[in-house]
Amino acid sequence: MYWNGKMWHVEEIKLYVQSLVSSWHHAYSSTSAWSSNIMPPMHAGSNSSWCPPPEGFLKCNVDAALLDDIMGFGAVVRDQVGKFVAAFCRRLHCFRDPYLAETMAVKEALTWLKNYGHNNVILESDCLNFCTSFNSGCLNFSYVGLIIKHCSIANGIGNIVVRHVKRSANHVAHVLARATDSSSVLGVWDVSPPWCISDLVAF
Repeated sequence: MYWNGKMWHVEEIKLYVQSLVSSWHHAYSSTSAWSSNIMPPMHAGSNSSWCPPPEGFLKCNVDAALLDDIMGFGAVVRDQVGKFVAAFCRRLHCFRDPYLAETMAVKEALTWLKNYGHNNVILESDCLNFCTSFNSGCLNFSYVGLIIKHCSIANGIGNIVVRHVKRSANHVAHVLARATDSSSVLGVWDVSPPWCISDLVAF
């Protein structure tokens, strides 16, 4: 009530706690709520530093940025040897809120991945709240719950895994998201990366 001006009902609290418990169990299980196959193993230290995905997978890092007067996001896809595959960034038009922006960023990235025809994707974000909610499979009554529900478009991609990583492992997406304050950076790249991340990825 103090932070968000919202009174919690007992049933809402129960559902929320159940969601947190489910998310905790899921974080230590070997499968994803949205994956039909076995989740590829995490590499040692991969939560704090970026590492290539397993063979047969692509990795997509996503981040949102709240700048002075705009919000934007960046998504960068690399393959099993760390080579650049594609990138996508644009500005966000939503209420100025970090959690909402991160959620919208992932939804946009998932839509792009689906339209691009990518399968077997590990999507990484440094937004723990989103990753927990996405993987919990429980009803989410928060103000971004409906957007998270729309992220079920991941089902149409094939085998997709959503993981939380530290900011240091998500650095490329963070740099791309912050570059959206320049209109010259907005768009899609599928041959070579935009100038702002060209020294951070192999291509």
